[in-house]
Amino acid sequence: MADTMTVLIPTGAPETGSIPTAPRPKSLKGLRVALLDNGKEFSDIVLDAVAKTLERDHGVTNIKFWRKGFPAKGAPFIDEMVAESDVAISGVGHCGSSSPWSVIDAVNLEKAGLPTVALISRSFCPLGQIVGQGMGHRGLPIVMLPHPIGEADESRISLKGIEATAECVRLLTTDAAIVGSEYAAKQFPLPEHAVARR
Repeated sequence: MADTMTVLIPTGAPETGSIPTAPRPKSLKGLRVALLDNGKEFSDIVLDAVAKTLERDHGVTNIKFWRKGFPAKGAPFIDEMVAESDVAISGVGHCGSSSPWSVIDAVNLEKAGLPTVALISRSFCPLGQIVGQGMGHRGLPIVMLPHPIGEADESRISLKGIEATAECVRLLTTDAAIVGSEYAAKQFPLPEHAVARR
């Protein structure tokens, strides 16, 4: 008998229909970038590295951190983020609770018209994609980070954010139709422990 995975989507999430990928700007220069920290351990280190790389390599000067404080719940300030931001990065999902909620936050931001990407570790990208699709956003862009996120050496955690930044920028500045199509068709690798051994 095959193993199955059940994903519970919060009440009120659309079961059908499709949320379009929010229109993207051509560049992040001069824009307001929101970094949504889900409160999961190590997420702040990754997002701090993303912020510094955005400033150093991509000319971003207006970055605001939004911190939930607890990873297993939705961001209570979606409307404020939309009003005060031009694009957003949501993360870092790297467990069975923080990953779905990072995606749910990203979908809610996209639904409100704010271009958003979600940062999720490799082992939880398939789950994040299922949650995004269940919420009605088939093309939500998810940037895959190495798993696990935690390291004894903090500089190695930072490196994961540094290396993800260019892909975040690409997905936030590429035509929405292209991004949506790319991610609607994308297949993330299953975690190693989920792959049958021979």
